[in-house]
Amino acid sequence: MTEILGEKVYRRLIDVPDDVDMVNVFRRAQDIPPHVDDILAKKPKSVWLQLGIYHDEVAEQLAQAGIKVVQDRCLMVDHRRLS
Repeated sequence: MTEILGEKVYRRLIDVPDDVDMVNVFRRAQDIPPHVDDILAKKPKSVWLQLGIYHDEVAEQLAQAGIKVVQDRCLMVDHRRLS
């Protein structure tokens, strides 16, 4: 698959040609570490781990690289609450 709803699909974060503001993670915690190098290489402003997802070691590694990290929070719920 190369497109979803008319938008180009990238298999890896580093392949996205533009800057990335936020990476929203919907993966099991144990599936996150293999993506850390890709996230660090792209250096998004923030990484959001959805409700029920947290990985303190990864969060610390990203934070040390200057990337803001949110764990175990629902982006949609927080957005609605703040709007």
